[in-house]
Amino acid sequence: MTPANRTLIVYYSRSGTTARVGHALAQRLGTDEVAIQDKRAHGRVSVWRAALDRLLNTLPPIAPITAPLDNYDLIVLGTPVWGGRAAAPMRRFLKDYGPSLPAVAFFCTMGGSGAASTFEDMQARLGKPPRASCSFDAKALNSGSYLGALDHFAMQLAGDAH
Repeated sequence: MTPANRTLIVYYSRSGTTARVGHALAQRLGTDEVAIQDKRAHGRVSVWRAALDRLLNTLPPIAPITAPLDNYDLIVLGTPVWGGRAAAPMRRFLKDYGPSLPAVAFFCTMGGSGAASTFEDMQARLGKPPRASCSFDAKALNSGSYLGALDHFAMQLAGDAH
């Protein structure tokens, strides 16, 4: 991390899609990134576990975040949309680390809809609004057309950092 850029990208990604967006955003901003790690076993069962987590509002165990969150002025939180809410590992991160987070921004990846309710849920869990937010749907992600929106989001965040 350079002193001039005190932004951290924190995301959860089960399939790799949200990680791809988080990594591209970190590259554009020239900042650090951290992936939230679900401590449970992965594989085929993870799809069913994700659905069950959403249905039962489960907060799974996650690996400790080793990045010094208090060294950053802005934390950008990225999550896939699971049934109109943030993924369960992101909700666990918000519960465990949310009270100590500085300013935040949000992004999400989704099959087609659910961004608004996901961002509302994240804001309610944090008790503060994001500086900016951006959503990316599967059609744009698959075609690569999301890159314009990603560039715009990065410019918003870079403007907030100064």
